[in-house]
Amino acid sequence: MWCRRDIVCSLKFEFEELSFEKLMMNLMKMMNLYKKNFFNAVLVFSALALVISGCSDGVNSGAGNTNAKSSVEKVLVETVTPTLKNFAKELKVVGTVEPLQWVDILPLESGQVSQVLVDLGDSVEKGELLVVLVNPIITREVQALRVEAEAASKQLARIKEAISSAPGLISAADLDEAEATSARASVALSAGEDRLMFLEVRAPISGVVSARNVHPGAVVENGLTSPSQVPMLKIVQCADVRIRLPYPERDMRFISEGANIELHFPDLDRSISTKVSRVAASIDAKSRTVDVMVDLDVNDCSIRPGIYVEGALMGGSKDSIMSLPAGVRFIENGLPFASAVIDGVVKKLPLTIHAEDKEHIAFSSDGTGFSTEFIITGRNLVNEGEAVKTSLRK
Repeated sequence: MWCRRDIVCSLKFEFEELSFEKLMMNLMKMMNLYKKNFFNAVLVFSALALVISGCSDGVNSGAGNTNAKSSVEKVLVETVTPTLKNFAKELKVVGTVEPLQWVDILPLESGQVSQVLVDLGDSVEKGELLVVLVNPIITREVQALRVEAEAASKQLARIKEAISSAPGLISAADLDEAEATSARASVALSAGEDRLMFLEVRAPISGVVSARNVHPGAVVENGLTSPSQVPMLKIVQCADVRIRLPYPERDMRFISEGANIELHFPDLDRSISTKVSRVAASIDAKSRTVDVMVDLDVNDCSIRPGIYVEGALMGGSKDSIMSLPAGVRFIENGLPFASAVIDGVVKKLPLTIHAEDKEHIAFSSDGTGFSTEFIITGRNLVNEGEAVKTSLRK
């Protein structure tokens, strides 16, 4: 019995050492050895069954270990790193048409409106009479000043005549006093006449009357002492207009003076290709926009102030900005994201897109730099937080 047990143990040892083919050959030999004893043959078969079963378990266990190792094997993804690139970007905004020059008309003297010689939409030339005022107080003051000036002038003439006919009769001091009195009277009269002249309100610039707030019989105050009062008239220049386009702060790097711009006036079914005249030096603190201005010379006044206008500017970045291939970006809930590999682990990062073309996007994202690797191929094979292997695209 010891011998048989030893043979079985030996067989198990050989089973672990030998291939399946050699094991079968040994099995046949043992069958021949014990074929005369049926009990011994059954014993051998039982032992072999246990050995083979144990072997199968071992083989299956080994396969399980292999599968386990395969299941934790890291997925290989292809990555790219950001580079610097110059971008051109089409920038579209809605703007307003403003007069290049405009003025609110206020009188330089108080008075009652006698005549209003213009109305809304009238074209006026510089110096043209617009409104006539009357002020009886000023009129009487000027009349008195005129009398005083005439009297002072006559007195001076008499003194000079007396000096010429009787030298030494009148002192030089009396002559000086008469001359000073006459001069003061003349200056006072000139000032009074200026006040009378200010009662005639004239156009300071050429343009079109865009507002009228006064009618005959109304009393108006001196615009120098009451500047907050409602203007009598407003005149705008329609031949020279300025297009004001508020562009977002983020687009500042793409805008420069002299850049080509396309202006479209939908209500007029008209488009004009021109250049940017000037860019505001500061940003509006409330709207976070910068004003881009285009000055136009429109002799026929066909583009009136206040009309709706669309501006399309093809701007180019003055400096290089961080960019990635467009394929790294994906959209979730309407927002752009990209998958990056940070410390060997996949992380989903939100992106801010500044510009893009057919192949690249200009972006920014917190915590990223030029060494950050973004997944360009294999993103759908991995999940956020999963450890991966990377292959950097050259």
